[in-house]
Amino acid sequence: MDCPNCGTWNPDDKDVCWRCQTPLPRPVEAKKKKKRGTFAGLPLWLWMIGLVFIMVSLFGQCLRLPPIQ
Repeated sequence: MDCPNCGTWNPDDKDVCWRCQTPLPRPVEAKKKKKRGTFAGLPLWLWMIGLVFIMVSLFGQCLRLPPIQ
């Protein structure tokens, strides 16, 4: 981080400039990303697609109409 008074570089853990003793502004922490929902290492949307596929496969056979003769 550079000193706003003299422009000297200072490490981020310092509170004052080592050269001119001017108080340094506190570094702003970056916003943390939201962690998306996962289950067993896979995203929830993938589990939902798999569940819909299984439901359609199972119940689709129950709803199949008999062949027309």
